[in-house]
Amino acid sequence: MRIILSVAAMLFLVAAGPHPIVSGSVRLCAEPPASQCRPVKLEDISIEQGEVTIQRKVEVSEQALPLSRPLMVRIVALASSEVRWNGILLGRNGVPAAIGAREKAGRYVATFPVPTHLVRPGPNVVSARMSAHHAWLPVKPAVRVFYVGPFQSQQLRGLWVYLPTLLMLGMLAAAGSYFLAVALSDRRDRGSLLLALLAGSAVLQIVVEVSHAFIAYSYPYYLARLVAVAGLASVTAVLIGTYAARRFAQGWEGLVALGVAGAAAVSILFMPWYGFKALGAILAGAAGLSVCAWHARNQQPRAASAGLATGLAVVALITWQGASFLERTYFAILAALLMILTIEQVRSLRRIRLERDAELKRAAALAERLARAERESEPIVVLRTGSHTRRVAESDILYVQAADDYCEVVLASGRRLLVTMNLARFLEAMSPQFVRVHKSYVVNREHVTGARPRPGGGRILVLCDHTGVPVGRTYGAAIAAWIG
Repeated sequence: MRIILSVAAMLFLVAAGPHPIVSGSVRLCAEPPASQCRPVKLEDISIEQGEVTIQRKVEVSEQALPLSRPLMVRIVALASSEVRWNGILLGRNGVPAAIGAREKAGRYVATFPVPTHLVRPGPNVVSARMSAHHAWLPVKPAVRVFYVGPFQSQQLRGLWVYLPTLLMLGMLAAAGSYFLAVALSDRRDRGSLLLALLAGSAVLQIVVEVSHAFIAYSYPYYLARLVAVAGLASVTAVLIGTYAARRFAQGWEGLVALGVAGAAAVSILFMPWYGFKALGAILAGAAGLSVCAWHARNQQPRAASAGLATGLAVVALITWQGASFLERTYFAILAALLMILTIEQVRSLRRIRLERDAELKRAAALAERLARAERESEPIVVLRTGSHTRRVAESDILYVQAADDYCEVVLASGRRLLVTMNLARFLEAMSPQFVRVHKSYVVNREHVTGARPRPGGGRILVLCDHTGVPVGRTYGAAIAAWIG
């Protein structure tokens, strides 16, 4: 695809004719005269000691004049700079100097408008004198951009470059909030806590990463930003490795975290190209993920395959995209990974909730069966009422009253049954729960709620339906032990 686009662009340029503004190669000058300059690649320029001067020729065709848009010189470098157009000073970014005491640190990104009256047809020479005595960390490349072209707003350009990354910010924040809420609700869930910390680290990295599109950092502070980006990438990598070990290789958490942290530290300390300091840490996290997933390929084939594919995809994308991986793909992968894990956990929690509800239903059904069994195991009394036989649970009988050679059984429902046996025979057939309290009454102790004095002496037992049953004088002492 890239080859096709490049060929199409070349064909367009050929069809359109010569470009009105053409910049020549960059030259490094030991002294201001052009005879002392030699061609050099931007990435090979070193500004660690003293001052350097770089220049390039800009060819402007006569057809381009007068210019419809002013030109600008854009410099992106870890240095202070002074820019001249055809020997005329355009401006300074900080104050470059031969010694550190005289230098004033400039911004990492500087733009110098070129007045239209200074642009002449034919060759123009733009030069930049630079120094970087306040650079406290040796990194490459010291100069990233030395560009001449139509003027454009740098903030809008930075917003456009980082717009996809800013869109990922909301997804990462949402996933982090979810996992944090889960972790706080269950303190034993360390996996959710690791994912919440991972999302938080990624959010902070996005904030630091895109901040230079809106903040004009001086180059020493821009170095601090680079270190912060690499440090947060290392934290994220360690968290990814630890989570992968917890999920795929339990017991390896400490070993994997230590290995990823060590590899990330080596990358930050010894990788000279600052775009690759963070990439080294990310590669370490991807390696930790891949190793842990490979370990679990037989126990968790589906999840382990997804983890291994993710780790290998990160390695492949870094190899293909290089330093632009951080701006174009890294946060999208993190956001997609966290959203997939969020969906997975929501489904898992839903499954657990359904299983818990089913268990509660089973427990309720079991309790109902036990209660039914208890009811069915109650003592049953067989009562003859004339030509009929009735089966009544003992607990349903409130009291029994003598009626000559019969007795009247009063049920809790209020129903009365005339039974063909006298009170003495009825009492013999009942359990000890039934007590004779009067020559004409037997009560079920289960339904006695209290007692009150009887006018003229003695006591009356009060049943649960507020019925009063008299207590005979000869039975008072017998019931005192259980009625009080």
